[in-house]
Amino acid sequence: MEIAGQAALISGGGSGLGRATALALAQAGARVAVLDINEAAAVAVAKETGGFAAACDVTNTTDTEQAVAAARERHGPARLAVACAGIGTAGRIVGRDGPL
Repeated sequence: MEIAGQAALISGGGSGLGRATALALAQAGARVAVLDINEAAAVAVAKETGGFAAACDVTNTTDTEQAVAAARERHGPARLAVACAGIGTAGRIVGRDGPL
């Protein structure tokens, strides 16, 4: 797949795996939209990648629709989408009370 020039959406792109993915895609030439609930983190990564930042809580339909629409307006239709949004919880995968 040719990544250079493609529009990419990365949810949870403000930190961790999402940030690393945004950096890698930008280095490969993608136009990166960084979506994150932490707007300051999204802005920081967007500056690093030369991309676009949008505050977005992916559990909220309206937030997500607005962020995707803004990214599309800026970069065109997304051809790549990476879902890295989430919060890890420490705990046993399977415990006495069942799965985590």
